[in-house]
Amino acid sequence: MKTQTQTKSKKPLIGLSTLIFHKNKGMFSEKTVEINSKDPDFKFRRKSLEAIKKELKGKNLSMHSLTKRVFTEKDKDLRKMEINILKSEIIACKFLGCKELIVHLKQEKLNKNEVEIFKELLSFSKKYKVEILYEPNGKFNGNFFIYNLKQFKNLKVNLDLGHLNTAVVNKTLKISSDEFLKSVKDKIVYIHAHNNNGKDQHIGLNEGSLDWKGVLDKINLKKVRKIIIELHDFSYYKSTKKALTEYLKWKPKNQKSASTKSQAAPDAS
Repeated sequence: MKTQTQTKSKKPLIGLSTLIFHKNKGMFSEKTVEINSKDPDFKFRRKSLEAIKKELKGKNLSMHSLTKRVFTEKDKDLRKMEINILKSEIIACKFLGCKELIVHLKQEKLNKNEVEIFKELLSFSKKYKVEILYEPNGKFNGNFFIYNLKQFKNLKVNLDLGHLNTAVVNKTLKISSDEFLKSVKDKIVYIHAHNNNGKDQHIGLNEGSLDWKGVLDKINLKKVRKIIIELHDFSYYKSTKKALTEYLKWKPKNQKSASTKSQAAPDAS
């Protein structure tokens, strides 16, 4: 009975991406960290991995892939290289203790061959006990994202708030934000928290045009494991963490009514 109560009251963990962590070591005490493999401290060498593992010992870890929009590349050899990079990252995740690997796929619908290749990659990651999460790109097409997601029964989503806003503002989403969120909300287990004014600026939550509270009101946060603050400027970190912490304190008590009061973002047209 105690376990059921704990599950019901569980809140997402708030964490931080190493995109700004490596520039500001010692300036925060987050226990949840997303390693971005673009981080200059990250290298596919034992010495580098052991140093990261030691520095982040005891933290709840995940990783963001170095790859961009997988399957966009037309050259067969380079596409094969891209898949092998992902496999290397999965192995690195296993070594470091990262539970999730965040991946972007191409903007368009995947073809049958690409679906099969990605299914093989998902099986590979399962073997190493690392879960791949699918993140929408900036200015993404909501219909294409939903189509790709449906090709993989157990694939879950990392909802990037800033990327959602770029799709709404630039009218690439092609469906209303409410419709998009309704279609994917049961798959959302992870969130990237940042904001913008239509460009992928990665600024503080309260600095951009997205009604981020309206978006979170429409998500089942009981399913969300982590909310990662993904900023390009550390100066927004404290205000963004404070905004999230205050929101999460209020959210569980008002979850049912909040979803009927707020709109996620303006409808795309």
